[in-house]
Amino acid sequence: MAARVGLLFVLIGVSYGNKTFCDARYEEAECFPPWGATVFIHLMDEASEKIIFQWIKEAAIILHWRNNVLVTNTLESRSGFISNNGTFRISNLRSSDSGEYTLKLFDSDGKAIGERTLQLHIEGQSPLRIGAICALLLFSTHVVVCAIIICVQRKKQKRKGEERPADLTYADVRVVQQKERKSVKQNIEEEVEYSQIKNK
Repeated sequence: MAARVGLLFVLIGVSYGNKTFCDARYEEAECFPPWGATVFIHLMDEASEKIIFQWIKEAAIILHWRNNVLVTNTLESRSGFISNNGTFRISNLRSSDSGEYTLKLFDSDGKAIGERTLQLHIEGQSPLRIGAICALLLFSTHVVVCAIIICVQRKKQKRKGEERPADLTYADVRVVQQKERKSVKQNIEEEVEYSQIKNK
């Protein structure tokens, strides 16, 4: 049991210890971080007040930067934007994070000045999820095996109770005391009668 718990903590550490760095400053960049890890995506050299940008995934705005302020971050609970180096961090990656992301750049007047895409491919499953699934399967197997053993034992006990010889004979034994006394010192004689009863 201790070994299983230790393995679970190792898998949790692997899951949270993974970090991937992606450079999305070039057109059609690709990134392959593992499931459950943290990815640092380098979007630009720095986010200055002169630039406006939107980082979009399938028509949904993920990040919106304007006037040196982060206006929108839809992944706020597990992400952050570092403006001095233009890097976006996403923690605890999920399969749903996979997809094509587009960075749209605008000048201070709102005029489009550029666009780049990034393909984000989340690889594999979380070691924690795999560990949980394995533990669940192991527990289920243990329960099924125990249930089978219990059923087999009960059937054996039931069969033992039902097994009797076909012609079973019982003896009816009675002790009969004689009422006659020959002398005071003489013991009472006892007579035993046997009869047979057949089981049908």
